[in-house]
Amino acid sequence: MLSHHTAPVAQADTLHQRRRQALIAHRRLRSLALGPCMWLQFEDALTVQHLIDEVLLAHRDDTPEACRREVDTCTHLLPDGRQWKATLLIGLPDSERRARGLAQLHEAAHRLYVQLPRMPRVYARPNDAGPGRTHQPSSAVHALRFDFPPPLRVALLAGSPASLGCAHDDYAYRRVIPMAALEQLRCDLALHTR
Repeated sequence: MLSHHTAPVAQADTLHQRRRQALIAHRRLRSLALGPCMWLQFEDALTVQHLIDEVLLAHRDDTPEACRREVDTCTHLLPDGRQWKATLLIGLPDSERRARGLAQLHEAAHRLYVQLPRMPRVYARPNDAGPGRTHQPSSAVHALRFDFPPPLRVALLAGSPASLGCAHDDYAYRRVIPMAALEQLRCDLALHTR
């Protein structure tokens, strides 16, 4: 005979699975591969909250102090209406290639750009606002931001297409940002910011 507690546990598991699937779908909409080695996860409140939850779970520490520490650490990842913020992951398949390629791809990471038709490129800048943030050439993870001046924000919000690219000679990839991803990213922008 099943316990009367079985139904609420099953419902909680189902709800957790649905939330997890929705988050995975949300993250997929906000992520883009560029060439064979770079992948950008464009951050927003939901992706950052997930990151905080994952860190707290991994550390098995959900005290108020730990929560505050992680919120303080991750706040710089949230867009403020004037930019897109992204976590760049550089993936190289083996340790030998990683040792040779990370320094070169580190340079390429700082030549990433977003471009709208007939408008100047907006180059990625390091998002160093977080505590203890530095960008080491040996790092495979980079926090970046794309700061859009008002005319570009207006154009994006009005429906302009956009491309993501890299202006480094050794990693000269470019791709159109898919419409579904662009719709998500437009939510990070505002005409008037505080």
